[in-house]
Amino acid sequence: MGLRDYLVVRNDDRSGVQTNWWINPDIIPLPPSRRTWGRTEFLGFWSIPHLCISSWTTGSVLVSLGLSTWETVAVLLVGQGLVAYLAICNGWIGGKWHIGFTVAQRLVLGVYGSFIGIVISVVMSIIWYGSQAWLGGLCISVILGSCSSSFLNMPNTLPPSALMQTRDLISFILFHILSIPLMFVGPEKIKHPVILSNVLALTVMISLTLWTVKTGSFKDPSGGWDTVRDQTNRWWTWLYGITAVLGSVSSGILNHADFTRFARRQGVQTSGTLFGLFVPGTVIPLLGIVTASMNTDANGQPIWNPVDLLMDRLMLDYTFLTRAGCFFCAAGLITSQLAQNVLGNAYAAGMGLAGLFPKYVDIKRGCVIAAILSWACQPWQFYYVSSMYLDIMSDFSVTLMPLTGIMIADYFLVRRQRIQLTHLYTRDTESSYYYTFGVNWRAIIVWVVCVAPAIPGMIDNLAVEDRAQVTAAVLYYRGFCVFGFLQSLLLYWGVMRVFPAQNLGEQDEVDVYGTFESEEAIDLGITPFNKEFEAEGQRLSLESLLSDHDGLEMQQLKEEEREELEHRTRQREVDEKDAVEEAEVEGLLKDRRV
Repeated sequence: MGLRDYLVVRNDDRSGVQTNWWINPDIIPLPPSRRTWGRTEFLGFWSIPHLCISSWTTGSVLVSLGLSTWETVAVLLVGQGLVAYLAICNGWIGGKWHIGFTVAQRLVLGVYGSFIGIVISVVMSIIWYGSQAWLGGLCISVILGSCSSSFLNMPNTLPPSALMQTRDLISFILFHILSIPLMFVGPEKIKHPVILSNVLALTVMISLTLWTVKTGSFKDPSGGWDTVRDQTNRWWTWLYGITAVLGSVSSGILNHADFTRFARRQGVQTSGTLFGLFVPGTVIPLLGIVTASMNTDANGQPIWNPVDLLMDRLMLDYTFLTRAGCFFCAAGLITSQLAQNVLGNAYAAGMGLAGLFPKYVDIKRGCVIAAILSWACQPWQFYYVSSMYLDIMSDFSVTLMPLTGIMIADYFLVRRQRIQLTHLYTRDTESSYYYTFGVNWRAIIVWVVCVAPAIPGMIDNLAVEDRAQVTAAVLYYRGFCVFGFLQSLLLYWGVMRVFPAQNLGEQDEVDVYGTFESEEAIDLGITPFNKEFEAEGQRLSLESLLSDHDGLEMQQLKEEEREELEHRTRQREVDEKDAVEEAEVEGLLKDRRV
């Protein structure tokens, strides 16, 4: 066996799927055995992004726009409400059909056009991975600095243009090393590490706030920052803040189906998602505001990054109690950074890369590749100033929100939640999702038309010095998260009404991949997967039914094969019912004899 053969991802033994350039075991519709997520898992999934450092700083960044504290709370609530709505809607396809974002892109953009959406998602996940890894590295700097004054005061050998110190670079490398073992746990088994991380992070954040309130002095966090000068600008500032909140998790909204496909049943993701977004998503930024108002740097400006706060405490007071407090706070924060980075970013990038190169990349390999590529985005520059961080969060939404609108319109309004799973894993020109040369030109045109108007405003926004004096293009860009979503949703729905694609609203007649439980398949109007065919050597395998050369056409199934499969399923259900009745009768007879 050569190296090339060794690198090929293993086949799926359960369903008989043969790995090729379109499918592997990590991107097939998940079988019941791999669907292990319940309410607790989704609560942890949506809590951990808000129990990490980036969420802590969100409130302070919103205040920097000139909003009052109550306005910041309102913006957070509205923003998290929109996040919940979009995430639940966009992840609904994963809970019902058990496919992830990467495969769903073939449904929307076509088998070749899907590469566009997948690449965008992978790039965003890699950028966020690097961003969170840098913050995690800073936590390691605090931990090592609290243990060793030599490390804390290590001479910086890097030039000023690097925007980081030697000790932080070392810690950044160490964080990457710590992350690698968690990447091999897998999404199905990540529950307990995430729960532990949530508890530790919440405890540390509350403790850090109480510590700073007790030892610090109050200073209005908006005092030295920009202020909103009139009511018109105030409304646009609200919209800009909502865009920043959406932009900070826009990648998670877009690829939410990658995780809802692990749901035990449709709907269990809803309550955990809502609680995780509204409670930690609002409380943690407020704790950040309180903490920032009680601590200032040498220039009198609030310290909005908790790691900078801990480092500042070490520099000013290197006593045993301060060192111990900083050590345990940083240790708690690093657990949340590890959990968020692996679960929310590495897994997402790994799933995307598995969709791009399914023959050679699975989720675990994709995670490692994403971690390596994250160095290229130079994440240490994201946190140089708070305004840069805000702009970066908003910029993410420019390309992602219109695509989210297209996906929701396609699944709910155009296809009425009915899809053909078998047609998603072929390049056959007659398949439902081949469209025109493998690309759904309707979706591509709508996406470009919706994204293009926001580009001038995005460029101008980076050069704005006075947030109150802006052009119409900048104002449009600052509200683009809302504008872009609504425009793409309505425009795509209209285009698909005028230029409909083939086979809209159709679905498979047989569960080829063993995706559904018998009851679930029957509710969907699909003949359940039957293992008896496998034992007899007559199973309708993917290789015999659906191939790249012959096409994945369920219509080619012989009618007698369908009837035989349905007959076996009905007969098995009758036999099971008879067995239960016989057991009940025997039990009654036994009771009477006794």
